[in-house]
Amino acid sequence: MMAVKWFEKEGFRDDVVISTRVRLARNVEGFSFPRLMSKEDSETLSDKVSTVLNQTGYGFDETDIASLSEIQKNFFLEEYTISKNMFDGRLKRKVFTGNDGHVSIMLNEEDHLRLQCIYAGFEPDKAYDLINKVDNLIGEKLSYAFSEKYGYLTTCPTNVGTGMRVSFMLHLPALSMTGHIDELFTAIGKLGVAVRGVYGEGSKSTGHIYQISNQVTLGFSEEEIIEKLTVVVNRIITQEKELRNRISKENGISFTDKIMRSYGVLKYASVMSTNELLELLSKVRLGVSMSMIEGVRLSDITNIMIKSRPAHIMIGEENVMSAFERDVKRAKLIKEILK
Repeated sequence: MMAVKWFEKEGFRDDVVISTRVRLARNVEGFSFPRLMSKEDSETLSDKVSTVLNQTGYGFDETDIASLSEIQKNFFLEEYTISKNMFDGRLKRKVFTGNDGHVSIMLNEEDHLRLQCIYAGFEPDKAYDLINKVDNLIGEKLSYAFSEKYGYLTTCPTNVGTGMRVSFMLHLPALSMTGHIDELFTAIGKLGVAVRGVYGEGSKSTGHIYQISNQVTLGFSEEEIIEKLTVVVNRIITQEKELRNRISKENGISFTDKIMRSYGVLKYASVMSTNELLELLSKVRLGVSMSMIEGVRLSDITNIMIKSRPAHIMIGEENVMSAFERDVKRAKLIKEILK
């Protein structure tokens, strides 16, 4: 039975918060960090981790990255299951995906293990509780590189300590349209909160979607990191929703018209490019969240956002698809989800 993935589910406060991700960076004692690791050691560690994960009884599907085509790698990337670092074939790299649709583990990325849990909506406690459970199961059988003074030892100094990165993917069209987004991000940057694009560090925001996360882990407990970010996200949610209501009142019928026109194009177009889709999805997501569009769930919009990406469109196709063929298939997929 196929697991229902995080982006196919409803989530708490998902009118603004698309997803919550909690990631733990862990390294195994007795092995060099991946940047200095030999291919042979990476294979030894791979076998060791595979054995341990099978013994946890949690339920993982194991995928060797080297066995994947470029489209298959990008398929995992588009679902936020792996990072671009995993494309480098110098080391033995694997991804383990949990049967629950929430947990995944990257082997030999920047660190030996990158454990992550993703939930739809605003769910930091749920995500942390689950990934902490998986971490404990693994930690019972593997000795992590750990310092009594510094905490978990990691490749990047900013991850030393708890090794935890908490990220929220936010849809902020009102803050963007009113020009308040830059001053907001300047303010939260002073609080030690990082702002990134839709694919994390080095990526750009598209469709008014941003990721915010903690910048450092050393000197803070897991609970303190979550509490601090929860306060910041709650403030952002409040500002975003207040601005949405203000824009709606000030622009009236013209605001509604833009939302409904976007919905009409999204639902009935026969050809849909990626760039056009992102703009339309942002407006339609806004309309659904403000109860202007009936019969569409926010999970439908998130589902379209993921499944309409290029690798998802091309996966399973025997022949190479042209850009136009992808655009036609994308429009058909959208119709199927929205009907």
